[in-house]
Amino acid sequence: MEALITMMTFLTVSVAAIVIPRIMIDWQRYREYLQEGDDTSLQLLAAGQRTWIIRHGVCAAGAIVLVALIKCLPGMGAYEGLAGITTAYGMMTLSFAFIESLLAQRVESRRQLILATAKQPRQVGR
Repeated sequence: MEALITMMTFLTVSVAAIVIPRIMIDWQRYREYLQEGDDTSLQLLAAGQRTWIIRHGVCAAGAIVLVALIKCLPGMGAYEGLAGITTAYGMMTLSFAFIESLLAQRVESRRQLILATAKQPRQVGR
């Protein structure tokens, strides 16, 4: 049982160590694409963010199911420690999904603003 808790702890820390820098890099890429006015890259970034939202959501759902099984099935009381770290993992992945959704929403809103301003007719000064 200690091995399962250790593996889940390692998984939680590893995911955080990989995803946090990736999110920071995506925010930086968003700023660069916005300065360049690169609509195609912004569109690809938004699509990538939506994919990550789904991935994080699936992982969080898996964690919730595992915790529910540990809590509800008889004879699983010995795995309370695993349920605790799995709950932390699920909360962390839900937080990542929320952050990714904020970035995706921001990218899409800026894209729409850029497209709207590009389509407006320019008025010539009198």
